[in-house]
Amino acid sequence: MSENKEELEKKTTDDVNQVESVGEKKQEDPKVEEKPKDEIVKDSEEYYDELDYQEKDQAEKVKAKTRSILREVLDWVLCFVLAYIVYLNINYFIGSVAGVKQQSMYPTVIDGERVLVVRPWLTFSDLEYGDIVTFEAPIEHKLYIDTEDNLPIAQYEQYTGLTQFLYKFMNVNKVNYIKRVIGVAGDHIEIKDGAVYRNGEKLDEPYIRTSVTSPQEEKYSDVIVPEGTVYLMGDNRDSSLDSRSFGCVPLERVNGCVVCRVWPLNKIGGID
Repeated sequence: MSENKEELEKKTTDDVNQVESVGEKKQEDPKVEEKPKDEIVKDSEEYYDELDYQEKDQAEKVKAKTRSILREVLDWVLCFVLAYIVYLNINYFIGSVAGVKQQSMYPTVIDGERVLVVRPWLTFSDLEYGDIVTFEAPIEHKLYIDTEDNLPIAQYEQYTGLTQFLYKFMNVNKVNYIKRVIGVAGDHIEIKDGAVYRNGEKLDEPYIRTSVTSPQEEKYSDVIVPEGTVYLMGDNRDSSLDSRSFGCVPLERVNGCVVCRVWPLNKIGGID
């Protein structure tokens, strides 16, 4: 009977060991391991966190690209503004290339040609007879006024503040003429017998289109050029609105001297 008892205890011990062995195998085998519920939730949160990170990264890339484009656009705008400021300063203080859109200087300068205009203060000399200049056109509704000394001076619109800046510096609403200097301060200009007389001497004018010069306004056909002004006429006398109509032009209204022709290419050079 004691032997049966020993066998029973041995069998019970073997069964317990077998159960423990099976438990250990389950723990060692990852295939049969079951994840706790809280670990599954944690993995899910990490997955969504990864998605959020990718979206944030993509958003940052879009923002960076947008900033780069805006910065490039602003750089181009700044370059354009600076270039325009430089152009305005060169145009106002040094000179510019001007297109001719008139027939008043034919055949010396014709419509469609382009000329280089240099500001008067850069020529280091006063304007002289024969110089070709560009100047601001007088206002249309009244081309002249008489001063207290009864000296005919061309009239111009008076601008102030911003409008003056836009007109003088940026050429807004400004119309320019191109003519030849016929008389300077103190010269006595007469138009008679189809010719021009300067200080009593008939001018030899090989540059004009026709041999006859007719007056336009009698009162401006016999004048003494006032101080600080010039008497201007076009070479195409039959198709030129000039000092014969509106009187003498103030020097401050002269844009500059025409020094040469720059277009067309086959006619580049000085202008007589």
